[in-house]
Amino acid sequence: MTERAFNKGEGLKSMVYGGLDGAITTFAVVAGATGGELDMRVIIILGFANLLADGISMAVGDYLSSKSEKEYDENNRKKQQALSSSPQGLAQVYQDNGMQAEDAQKVADILSKYDQDTQDELIGFNSEPESHPLYNALITFFSFAIFGLVPLLVFIASYFNPGLIPYAFPVSITLTFVTLFILGTVKAFVTDGHVVKSGMEMLIIGGLAAVAAYGIGFFLGGI
Repeated sequence: MTERAFNKGEGLKSMVYGGLDGAITTFAVVAGATGGELDMRVIIILGFANLLADGISMAVGDYLSSKSEKEYDENNRKKQQALSSSPQGLAQVYQDNGMQAEDAQKVADILSKYDQDTQDELIGFNSEPESHPLYNALITFFSFAIFGLVPLLVFIASYFNPGLIPYAFPVSITLTFVTLFILGTVKAFVTDGHVVKSGMEMLIIGGLAAVAAYGIGFFLGGI
């Protein structure tokens, strides 16, 4: 294979972490505003402000991080490809990766008989999936916005139907925690972790963030 495969794992990672951050931070904003007994309109405004500002910040951070990593990998790959153009250089590549000098030279002598594409394939230069910084950034932003909207949904509904106001925060807690648990289980597949444990970890993190934010809103709301 002469073209690197598209890295679906990177997109999934961006979706999961963008979604987790969106749900947790927006829920923390909602909890703090509720603790401070702020008006429903203010809670909605703060929530959407967080979705936009933090979503853009997360996306830009993901883009710059992915771009820097891609540039580093490409520069490193070019250096190794330049070395591998000769048997001695190819042997050095293998030694740098932990192979004994004698074995590295034997392998290099064998591989040097083949063309550059074959060498690259065997060494692994072509096996790494392609990274797409802009694509990852867009996934992060939209995932942040979509999952971050979950804690706000019931508040938006309550704005148009005041009868729902007493139930807004409890329902928001329920929806957010269900979302966090689901995203936590998906995160386990990305990181090869334990599904239930990962889901519970996200619940604990979200709960701590909510308690802290609600407490701050409660104590500062009376000032």
